[in-house]
Amino acid sequence: MKTRILVKEGEYQLSKAFCMDPKIDAEELYCYLTGIDKVGLFLRAQEEVDPETEKKYMELIRRRAERIPLQHITGVQEFMGYTFKVSPDVLIPRQDTETLVTEAARTIQNTPREKLTFFEKLRGQKEWDVLDLCCGSGAIGISMAKICNNIKVTGTDISEAAIAIAEENAANLRAKVKFLKGDMFAPVNDRKFDMIVSNPPYIKTNMISILQEEVKKHEPLKALDGGRDGLDFYRTIVSEADKHLKPGGFLMLEIGHDQGEDLRKMLKDSQKFTPAEVIRDLPGKDRVVKCQLR
Repeated sequence: MKTRILVKEGEYQLSKAFCMDPKIDAEELYCYLTGIDKVGLFLRAQEEVDPETEKKYMELIRRRAERIPLQHITGVQEFMGYTFKVSPDVLIPRQDTETLVTEAARTIQNTPREKLTFFEKLRGQKEWDVLDLCCGSGAIGISMAKICNNIKVTGTDISEAAIAIAEENAANLRAKVKFLKGDMFAPVNDRKFDMIVSNPPYIKTNMISILQEEVKKHEPLKALDGGRDGLDFYRTIVSEADKHLKPGGFLMLEIGHDQGEDLRKMLKDSQKFTPAEVIRDLPGKDRVVKCQLR
């Protein structure tokens, strides 16, 4: 069977299984199996595929048709231009979350010089101490460490398996990030940071059942379930973040597209933070809430 026909058959099988992007997934799986890129796939379209490769490819298609996420088959996900290892123990990094990383990095890079200490002015930049709360695969904190050369990042997560994957990602990407296991702020005790970033669980409990099969059956529930109204983790963060932020420190949180006003009100009612700014992602949906400790 020719490459083009085989990949087309893979696409057909994934379409029958109601996978969201059957053509893309069929191509990605062939590239993953053979080690070629999309250009190579195009150039080899008319080449005959050996029976062993054909058999292995259709096995990958079968697994994807069972709605196992593509990233769990290939073991990786691209995020902010970097390749991260993923597994069923961590939430697969989404493009939506790149909004949080981009805004956090922009905030760090655009800090006015008049806010720097004497020694920071001598160095020409502020040294930032950043906490990545509920770090999962480490994608947020590691990406920030790669983008900004003037930060020290600490990541925390309650899952030992997630911490192991985050540490492996940091090693693979040569990023100096320290990861600590524990619930929310517990691992950092009384430490104070210049910035706290987080993509906490924020899906309403009763909405879990209507998520895509790939998500609700194969990604960790504890990384998704935000409680009855989806705001449980935000309540903890808003309640405790002031104890772990330096004066004027930034709090930046990813949110669901319909949670901006709820979180803005929660922050206002706490009377601990400046009025919150809600930042939209590329499709124009509310995605990040940003404020500072008063």
